[in-house]
Amino acid sequence: MAHNDETGGDAATSDGTRAAWAKPDAGSLVMLFVLGLSFALILVLNRVAADNGLPFIPFVFWQSLGAGVILFGLAAIFGGLPARSWAHVRVYIVTGTLNLTIPYLIFAFVAAKVPSGVLSLGLSLVPVTIYALALMFRLDRFRVVRFGGIVLGLVGVLFVLLPSTSLPAPEMVGWVALGFAAPFCYALNAICVAMLRPPDGSSVQFAAGLTFIGTISMLVVMAVTGEWWAFDAPFGEGHWVTLIAMANNALAFYLIFELIKRAGPVFFSMVNYIATLVGIGLGIWLFGDANSLWIWAALVLIGASLVLVNLSPKRAA
Repeated sequence: MAHNDETGGDAATSDGTRAAWAKPDAGSLVMLFVLGLSFALILVLNRVAADNGLPFIPFVFWQSLGAGVILFGLAAIFGGLPARSWAHVRVYIVTGTLNLTIPYLIFAFVAAKVPSGVLSLGLSLVPVTIYALALMFRLDRFRVVRFGGIVLGLVGVLFVLLPSTSLPAPEMVGWVALGFAAPFCYALNAICVAMLRPPDGSSVQFAAGLTFIGTISMLVVMAVTGEWWAFDAPFGEGHWVTLIAMANNALAFYLIFELIKRAGPVFFSMVNYIATLVGIGLGIWLFGDANSLWIWAALVLIGASLVLVNLSPKRAA
């Protein structure tokens, strides 16, 4: 019923706010580490796809479509297809845009232009950005320690963008700045999930709705740009990467909704610290990325900012 949509939204906001400072259980900790690995793998898969000549817009489309098929199948088996009330559709649209369409286009576009380890540093800004947004939406009070963490994280970003020796080539600065726009979308998405998610509906159903919106939007982008790709040419490494990306996205989208529901966006934001460490390690191991002292200093500063933001005294539920 229509009146339930609004009250449901209020209940979701209240639950999401309390969960942000709840003590995580063992299941939440496991999900956090699995999701961190999944996030790091996204950057690696995008890099491999770009190296194999896959056009980035169709690559994002096929990732979304494949993940959607998996999630819709699981939803139909275990709980029914996603609900179609406005309260639910609103979540699909917001999360599909912020968590898939915009950031995946950004990452896929810059993957071949910037070392994956450097892009992973941007993910470390999500926790401090989530706190800044929480202040903006009055989900938390101002705290000097947390504000200091935000400033420290920004200094870490400047270590990446400003010194000419921080990147393999100075002309990468613009691409890195564009890549860092994606983490802002992730942070805003986490706040929106906590505030807008209705109390009814499973995480699989919400993730399926997200992929539906992402698939449709990417289909429109392909039509406008005229850039098409449908597993052309002999089956090779790029095709395998696309299939792996489909399964990885399905897992990641489900865990995003489930982790925020269980422990809130503040705890969820810690996933980006794990993804950063794994992403830098994979970049060195798989691609031979060379990270300068500026990059390692930035990682230390951002890590310290995460401690200040997430381990300072918590707001009472």
